[in-house]
Amino acid sequence: MGVFAVLAVLGGGHAILSFFSSPPPGPSEDSTTRIIAHEQLAQSYARDFVVTYLSATSGQQDKLAEYVSSGQQVTLPSIGRQITDGQVVYAARMSASEALDVWTVTVSVRVAKGAAIGGDKQFYRVAVSVADGRLRALSLPEVVGPPLRGDDLMLGYQTTCSPDTPLTQVAAGFLAAYAAGNGDVARYVTPDSGITALHPSPYSAMDVATVMADDSGCGASSATAHVLASVNPKADGGVAPSLAFPLTMVRTGGQWQVQAMDSVPYLRSPMTVVTGQQAGRDAAAASSAAKPTASAVQVPPATQN
Repeated sequence: MGVFAVLAVLGGGHAILSFFSSPPPGPSEDSTTRIIAHEQLAQSYARDFVVTYLSATSGQQDKLAEYVSSGQQVTLPSIGRQITDGQVVYAARMSASEALDVWTVTVSVRVAKGAAIGGDKQFYRVAVSVADGRLRALSLPEVVGPPLRGDDLMLGYQTTCSPDTPLTQVAAGFLAAYAAGNGDVARYVTPDSGITALHPSPYSAMDVATVMADDSGCGASSATAHVLASVNPKADGGVAPSLAFPLTMVRTGGQWQVQAMDSVPYLRSPMTVVTGQQAGRDAAAASSAAKPTASAVQVPPATQN
């Protein structure tokens, strides 16, 4: 009763009712769909505007009037520049009302130098208003710097597994079957994984370089493990760029199998940003870590096709 008395004194009956009221509802499905649609419109419009503007020549002010007010002070070169590879790298809604949104969009382009193909990558930002499907640039583009490099996150794989451990053997056999067509992939995956081999096989071989795991025993005694397998593929008789496969493995009936090909590597919990000192310590720890060994791994027999 003390709480109600305080609420009544401070705000009357309205305060008491507010005490029990639910929080305001979040955005509806319709409003979310509208925002996404407006973002896509703003991105496409900004990309076209930046490419058109940077490649325009004197006498093409009418062409630019489709995007920006003719009241803008515009000076254009007599010879247009070759602009290619326009891509949106960032977009954000800056303000909104019931009928109008304002978006800021950053577009990357390649500006050719002379007769050279391609060119240096540059970034331009432009503000775009969106109202009932009608779009307009609020000003001419401005050149900006590239997006800042993000932070590295610490992964949860803390043990380097030797070639004779169960996790390494299953990872090697699975990836050889999955991406190089060497073996039956069904031997290495759980029945409910939904994983099938790639056809046609993009590589001729998958040489495993390292296998990292969150299981310190590398499959000797645990029932579940997160694994990061780094491989050196071969294609067309030569070495292809290295690849990394985050996998979830489970042991069922004494047999290790791949349960999932993870879309995101296994992260340390709580999420941790890697600093320069941490990266050095982790690399040293990984290189000096003992390589666990285990008895020969069991792999399910091949299935009949």
